[in-house]
Amino acid sequence: MSSGIPVYNQACLATDSSSTTPSFYLVGSTSPGSLEVNYINNPDSTTYTRVASQKDQSAWTPNAAKLCYIYPFAISANPGINVIQFGSGSSYLAMAQTNNIVTGATSFHNTGFMSPKLFSWSGKFQGFDTFTVVANDTDTATGRPGTWAGVRLDFRDNGYSIIGYGVGNKPVVPWNALLSVGTYGQYAGSTVPGFTVVFDKSNNGQIFSTEGSLLADMNNTVPVVTLGVPVSVNMNGITLTENAIPITMGNTAYILDKASNGTTVVYSISPGASSTLNRVYKTGDSLPFANNMAAAALNNQILTYSVTKNVAYFNVFDVATASWSGSGLVSGSAVDAPPPLSSKSSAPIGAIVGGAVGALLVIALALFFFIRRRRQSTSKSANTAELAQAGPEANKSDGAQQGDAQHCDPVYVQYVQPQYDQGYAQHQHDQGYVPYEQAQEYQHASPFIPPPPPINQDTNVSYKVYQPETVSPATDNDALYKVPHSDLTDASMNSPTVVNSSPYISPASYRDSFQPGSPESVRAKVLPSTQGPQFVPNAPVAESEARSPQVVPSSMVGH
Repeated sequence: MSSGIPVYNQACLATDSSSTTPSFYLVGSTSPGSLEVNYINNPDSTTYTRVASQKDQSAWTPNAAKLCYIYPFAISANPGINVIQFGSGSSYLAMAQTNNIVTGATSFHNTGFMSPKLFSWSGKFQGFDTFTVVANDTDTATGRPGTWAGVRLDFRDNGYSIIGYGVGNKPVVPWNALLSVGTYGQYAGSTVPGFTVVFDKSNNGQIFSTEGSLLADMNNTVPVVTLGVPVSVNMNGITLTENAIPITMGNTAYILDKASNGTTVVYSISPGASSTLNRVYKTGDSLPFANNMAAAALNNQILTYSVTKNVAYFNVFDVATASWSGSGLVSGSAVDAPPPLSSKSSAPIGAIVGGAVGALLVIALALFFFIRRRRQSTSKSANTAELAQAGPEANKSDGAQQGDAQHCDPVYVQYVQPQYDQGYAQHQHDQGYVPYEQAQEYQHASPFIPPPPPINQDTNVSYKVYQPETVSPATDNDALYKVPHSDLTDASMNSPTVVNSSPYISPASYRDSFQPGSPESVRAKVLPSTQGPQFVPNAPVAESEARSPQVVPSSMVGH
């Protein structure tokens, strides 16, 4: 056990969402070629235990973003942890166990993952997780620098993880995508259902019902992930920034973003129940936002890891109490509090009172003129004879008085309609109603209709499916299956380079099958039926590169 929290430039958190314990794993790289897996007992701990590590100069780099996921519903003392590194030329996967066993780094053939912000978790069942992602296909013949794809990770053997290009209804073009976040539901038949929510750089969002297949393999056209018809997100006046971080917590998705005052703001959306993106108004102190922040769901809470002035911190946001805890917090303020009702409701009350007083004043004036007119009428009737015999001057004067009375405008009493501040409603938490306006009836918000389930496009679908291949060390004699170092590293071949992806793709989809006599077809094997439900029994599956002695024995991973 070591003291102090390890400091990483790019780290990821592996948490078991099915466990009630507060423990988790922190994964990162301190130097080129290193990968470290650390066990943390709880977020308040200042000590850690290094449970696994690996040295591979051709794979790991401290400056590449990472995600990591733990074996779902782990039943083993040494659960598998899938580590994913991002970047063009530096996208790798590895399976780590807590007994210091780490598989050799693997990668999908001619494929790179663009960003952890475009890698949304949308399905979960036993030893499998499914994701909706943006990937770079660098195949020289049919490659596209960026496209939507489906990924299924196998937590028992990364060699059987799979990626498929062809997801049904495609979201916004990848170069305009800002963020994607997923939610997952309950396993049904041979599919793992969920939702994928994609936000673009124009501050729009779409919700896609999502199905991940356990039957997709290298020898059929069943999509790995299928997206349904999209439904627009009600942004609720919220504008996401490029700093936003997606977090999946079962059937609810959370987003951490940088507020205008430099603190962390929290948003949530439950796409299976509502299409509205909501702000979670916190109480208490605030968490400063850090550009290197890593986050994950832990026991219905949000766990974060950040580094400030070379000091690492863990913090927890409790979604039930809407409050932050941990080190490095700053004093809370009213900036993040919802607008108080009293400050806004005083305006319409004042208008009503003022209108009532004005109406009473008008009534009093009307009574005054009415009584005055009655008195003048009585006086005129008593002097009718005198007025009839009066001279022109007298008649002229009285005519003027009568004219004054005849041209008084009728008095109408009008009740003042209460006017509501329209800006007030726009800043409120989603309350399910629209503000009242004059000459308009109250309305209820339209009920949310979840997106329809996707149609399984398993016939006449042309798409590309890959399984990962091992990046062999320099001493490996089997050069046929190596990924060329020119595709993975810089000229020195010492450390991978992270290259920004090209923002252009081709909209066409296709499928890449094995050619007779190719290395992949020669190495095809019959998959044992006990491997799991993700493949059709006895279907040939391309075997990944022969593993190093670090390969995880199947007996050591829970089934």
